[in-house]
Amino acid sequence: MSSAMPVVPAGNGQHPISLVVISANNLAASTTFYSTLFGWQMMPMSAELTAVTAPAGPTAALRANIPEGFPGMVPFIGVADVDAALALVVAADATVERAPWTVPMVGKLARFRDPSGTIYGLAQNVVPGAVPPMPWPFGSNPKPPAGSICSVEMYAANGADAARFFSGLFGWGTLATMPNFMAFDAGAGIVGVFQSHTPALPALAYIYVDDVAAKLTAIDAAGGTRLGDAMPMPGMGCFGYFKDPSGTSMGLIGP
Repeated sequence: MSSAMPVVPAGNGQHPISLVVISANNLAASTTFYSTLFGWQMMPMSAELTAVTAPAGPTAALRANIPEGFPGMVPFIGVADVDAALALVVAADATVERAPWTVPMVGKLARFRDPSGTIYGLAQNVVPGAVPPMPWPFGSNPKPPAGSICSVEMYAANGADAARFFSGLFGWGTLATMPNFMAFDAGAGIVGVFQSHTPALPALAYIYVDDVAAKLTAIDAAGGTRLGDAMPMPGMGCFGYFKDPSGTSMGLIGP
């Protein structure tokens, strides 16, 4: 995205990203890694699932026993009725990836593949209007607390098609920002972009940090692997990328 990013219209706020599930087949190592480096609070829920509370942003979870080829992150969209929402996305050419199921203390969930094949979830655990919006973590906008999950990047074969799909079904605001990028804003919760350049990385979550270069150094020392150096973008901020101890790709955004 360019340093002079236009203002993305806010969505209706009724369907924010309310839950982010991060693949963590080495659950113990990933739990220690994220709690130590980013201040995430962890609550084990089962042998394969640990609930996460970050300093701000959506609820998150680390999940083990992930099959090979599954994306490193799945964002779940808050809805009032999972069954009804799943029927609507299927009618709009999505497919069911996992039929509805219930998780204690979480609620009813389901997963679908959008027309590009990217996996999203539905979560029946959000009261409309109860999730405050998080500003874009760029430029002169207010910054979230360090350690917050502040944005997601999702693969879409065609950004305009993705914009129509998510605007029509969930009321998200969208805007093309540069070639291969379509920004989206649900009007509540975190923001993000659809990218059409890297189908091999269909889903990426970003964590806000105070110093990207320093955090990449700390990541290497804590059992993760940096993916290159910090990348400043004048007028926007700084970006960085890494793999956690489970091999899941993640992003960093900082000032």
